[in-house]
Amino acid sequence: MTESVNKMFDLIDDLSTLCDDGIPIFPGRMIVNTKELYKIVNAFPNAISDEIQDARIILKKKDEIIQDAKLKAERIIQDAENERYKLLNESSLNKAMEEHAEKFRQTVFDECQQIKMAAFNEAQELRLNAKNDSIRMKEEFQDFAQALLNNLEQDLNKLYQIVMNGQQRLQEMKSTDTMQQMTSEHK
Repeated sequence: MTESVNKMFDLIDDLSTLCDDGIPIFPGRMIVNTKELYKIVNAFPNAISDEIQDARIILKKKDEIIQDAKLKAERIIQDAENERYKLLNESSLNKAMEEHAEKFRQTVFDECQQIKMAAFNEAQELRLNAKNDSIRMKEEFQDFAQALLNNLEQDLNKLYQIVMNGQQRLQEMKSTDTMQQMTSEHK
């Protein structure tokens, strides 16, 4: 599992702990530490951004693989050219050696091209997979965060309604007590 996925699970565990540590006020309702809640919710984008960073690292590795393949190809071609000139100067069979060197150079060049294309294709596939994984995970994390925020909003609205009902009930009780006092004073 990647580090950012672990961070996401840690944040989910923190949310669960926060809910467990909440103070129940009514069945299905509780008071939680909002400072801790905001701290956890605000940490989600950082965990998601790690996935994007992982994708960047993969893209960098792709570029390094391509550059490495180019350097190897150039080195092999240079070695082949050096070998060709050496053989031409040392042999009285210049034409045969030149043909052999040219075939060798072409074979090496073809192999280098194949290595370069294979490295490029592999790097492209890695980049595409990383990008798709990053997009998928980002969407999943955003959906999760949105659902979490929606549930939190519903819970806060219900809690607000409970507080308002409690205040109204207290006001009604106060009015009733005042009326009873006034009635008992007139007697």
